[in-house]
Amino acid sequence: MPKEIQDVKVFLSLMKGSEAQGKDTSKEPKKNLYIKESKKITKFKLRGKKYLFTFKTADKNKAQKIQQTLPQNVNKIVIGAGGKKQQTKKKQKK
Repeated sequence: MPKEIQDVKVFLSLMKGSEAQGKDTSKEPKKNLYIKESKKITKFKLRGKKYLFTFKTADKNKAQKIQQTLPQNVNKIVIGAGGKKQQTKKKQKK
């Protein structure tokens, strides 16, 4: 089920696994963060065990700052305006 988050600090705390909105979300695994960029708006979608958390911003500078403050354990998948996916975490070949 989707939930839209309005506050940046709450969204970042969800990625780190701390408590937000009075609920303990530390048990939910955080695996993929989808970043969908369009001409006017940037959406950050975080898949949890029960919910799909979404944060939207129209400010490009704010979106860049959020991308820089993301934790390293989150797999970022960038979806451009054309709809093509680009994974930013590379897998190493053995």
